Amino acid sequence: MENCVIQEITYFDELKELCLQANKINHQNADNYDVDKMQKRWNNYHIFTKLMIGDEVVSFAGIYDYGQNLVRVADRLFTFPKYRQNYLTKSIANPLKPALQYIIPYHTHWALDRGYDCFFSVQEFKKRNSLIRLTKQLHTSLGYRVLPGMYATCNPVNPKCIQNISATTDTIHLAQVNKK
Repeated sequence: MENCVIQEITYFDELKELCLQANKINHQNADNYDVDKMQKRWNNYHIFTKLMIGDEVVSFAGIYDYGQNLVRVADRLFTFPKYRQNYLTKSIANPLKPALQYIIPYHTHWALDRGYDCFFSVQEFKKRNSLIRLTKQLHTSLGYRVLPGMYATCNPVNPKCIQNISATTDTIHLAQVNKK
């Protein structure tokens, strides 16, 4: 396994540089890393972290405050292409799993130590089985379970906001949305 280290990003200017890189890469959520949008969100993050191998950034993500003692871990998670799985499969060949091995556990411990309930999410109902597999692979001490149905993590009119949720609690205050 690689020798990875998580470091906190304490200033927006450091995150800005990473967002500029992420926003240029062709992927469906590139718009999530728009610098102006991220700057507007910055004050709602408890922490923002990056996963490093030596001097190279592997991934970055934050812990976003949803109010009422609920936080989203691995929010705006971005993994640079060199370290990504090519697709979500039942047998994952790449030994480095940034979200599973580092970011979700680190963020969850940070939040639980401060009394927060946590969740992470995956958009699109068709990716639900991927979320179930990921949740099963996390250490049981983190306490995650996949909640039934889909939830609005932002504006429910936006299809990208309707997501599958894995949480450390059985109930969250986000709106549940019927999705077939």
